[in-house]
Amino acid sequence: MHMDDQQALRELLDAREIEQVFVRYFDRVDANDPVGASMCFAPEVEFEIMTGKRKSGRERFARSLGRVLDQYERTSHHVGNITSQISGDSADVLAYVYAYHRMRNTGEPWHLWARMQDRFGRIDGRWMVTEHVLLGLDVVPNRPD
Repeated sequence: MHMDDQQALRELLDAREIEQVFVRYFDRVDANDPVGASMCFAPEVEFEIMTGKRKSGRERFARSLGRVLDQYERTSHHVGNITSQISGDSADVLAYVYAYHRMRNTGEPWHLWARMQDRFGRIDGRWMVTEHVLLGLDVVPNRPD
């Protein structure tokens, strides 16, 4: 195998591993396991979830996610259109998410379309999210919050 082939194979494998981080993350979100979901994130992750306010820390993320998930009876998240720009042990990753939610207080459905602009780092041989930015694109129905 030529050096270019080895580099291309490494990038392909890295991109696949990054996609699988999202798969694991949303599996844990839909299982209402915010601590398990947060394990896809680096300990010092910086995050912003549709509020414009930046926070940091894996434990803080798990607590925030837990409060959000408490609003829903169940959820189903679908991630796609994943684009990774990989450079060594870091990557800029863009993905789109459709999320179905069943509201706990009303039993009504709530649909969200969002875009994730994340940064990943290879930490102890594993890809982890080091920066997570979730931008809401549209919702049905609109919610006052």
